[in-house]
Amino acid sequence: MFTISNETPEDHCAIDSLLDAGFGAERNALTVYRLRLAPPRPDLGFVIRDENRLVASLRFWPVLVGPSMPALLLGPLVVAPDRQGAGLGKRLVRHALDQVSRDGWRLCLVVGGPNYYAPFGFEPAAPWGFALPGPVALERFQVRALGETTLTDLLPSGGSMVHPWRSVRGGGLIDHRGRWWHETASLAA
Repeated sequence: MFTISNETPEDHCAIDSLLDAGFGAERNALTVYRLRLAPPRPDLGFVIRDENRLVASLRFWPVLVGPSMPALLLGPLVVAPDRQGAGLGKRLVRHALDQVSRDGWRLCLVVGGPNYYAPFGFEPAAPWGFALPGPVALERFQVRALGETTLTDLLPSGGSMVHPWRSVRGGGLIDHRGRWWHETASLAA
């Protein structure tokens, strides 16, 4: 029986193993990893378990568009090789997008297969003025508004480059609601 839950610190080794199996250790050299500087927050990470085995993972990383527009970067999404094709990734994406929308996030970006993400409402990001800080196939860089927001409401102003979440106060982070998070504080807060 499959269950979806938030990831926990105890899941990190299993998630890393899934990521190695799905993408290889060289994944850290990809452009999107330049945006994943802060540690993942468990409230932005979701997993699927089959009994006690972790079989899928999806994380969101907070990023900034331009100087101050908060957004989420979806990914990586990974499913255990022996569970691929069973719809677990799609189930996890649907659940996670619903959750981050309820949490008040308004914008989500992804670098991934257009055919895979289009059914979730993603569309090419470049025509909307969004850009990444490194090479990426433009058709793979996509965007989606969350909640009741539309992309027209969120057109980048003051710059369209996607940046890592900004650090402030000697290692702390500002979240999408302007709350300060310290990297050593409880990430589930």
